[in-house]
Amino acid sequence: MKTSITRGVIRALFFLSWTVLLVPPYLLIFILGRRIRRPFVNLWHRGVCKIIGMKVKHHGTAYQGKRVLLAGNHISYLDIPILASCHDITFVAKADVAGWPLFGFLARIAQTAFIERKPSKTRQQKVELQQRILDGEHLMVFPEGTSSKGEIVLPFKSSLFEMVMEDHIRSECAIQPVTIAFSRKTDGTALTPDERDSFAWYGDMTLPPHLWRVFCLEGCYVDVIFHSPAMASDFADRKEAAAWVETRVANGLAGLLHDSTHPAQSFVEKRNFALS
Repeated sequence: MKTSITRGVIRALFFLSWTVLLVPPYLLIFILGRRIRRPFVNLWHRGVCKIIGMKVKHHGTAYQGKRVLLAGNHISYLDIPILASCHDITFVAKADVAGWPLFGFLARIAQTAFIERKPSKTRQQKVELQQRILDGEHLMVFPEGTSSKGEIVLPFKSSLFEMVMEDHIRSECAIQPVTIAFSRKTDGTALTPDERDSFAWYGDMTLPPHLWRVFCLEGCYVDVIFHSPAMASDFADRKEAAAWVETRVANGLAGLLHDSTHPAQSFVEKRNFALS
C-alpha cells in the first residue's frame, strides 16, 4: 500500500484544524447536557474518518432501545472514530488512556468510562457502569482485553458482562455483538494481511509513529456489523453471554474477510451470514 508524506502532512493539518474547530463550541455547550452535546461528538468522529480515509460501511442496525451493552473485537484506536461515526456510543477504556497526549483529553471530554484493573475498584466501577446504562448511555466494551491484528477474534473475557447480569438490570438491558473489519483498499480489492496490519495497533506499538503512518496511507474500507441483540436475561451467567457474543463477532469477522477476497459474493449473502 502506497504512502505519501504530502498526504500525511495535509491530513495531520486537517485533523488538528477539525479538532480545534469543534472542541471549543463543544466545551461551551457541555453543561447543557448529553443530548445537546453528543451530536458534536458524532460529527467530530465522522470528520476524522473522512480525513484519514476510512470509508465506513455499516450493516445491521445499532440497538435503538434505551439500555444496551455493545461488545466487539478490537483492532486499533481507529475503532473509536469508526464505531462512533455509526452510532452514539460511550466507550469503556483502560484508565491509562486518560493520560494519553491529546487523545486522552478528547476521551475525557467525550465522557469515556475509564476502568482500573484493581480488585478494590471492581465493585465501585461496576455500579458506575450500571448507572450509565440505566441512564440510557449505550456502553461499548472490548472483551478481548487488548487489540489484535484484525485477522481473528481473541478469546473474550467475561468480567465486563457481569455489570448487566444482576437482577435489577438484566431484564432491562440488551446485549449487542459488534464486528469491525478493515477489509478492502480504496480501489475495492482485498487488503492483504500485511496491509491490514498497517492499520492495526497492538503489542508494544507506540501511538505517534503509527498515527503518522495512517495519515500517510491511502485509507481503506471498514465494515461494521451490528448483529441482532439479545436480552441479558436470556443468559444464565456472564460466561454464557460472553461466549454468545464472541461466536457472533468471530463469525462476522470471518464472513467479512472472506467476502473481501471473494468480491463476486453478493451483499445479501454476506448480510445473511454476518448478522446471524
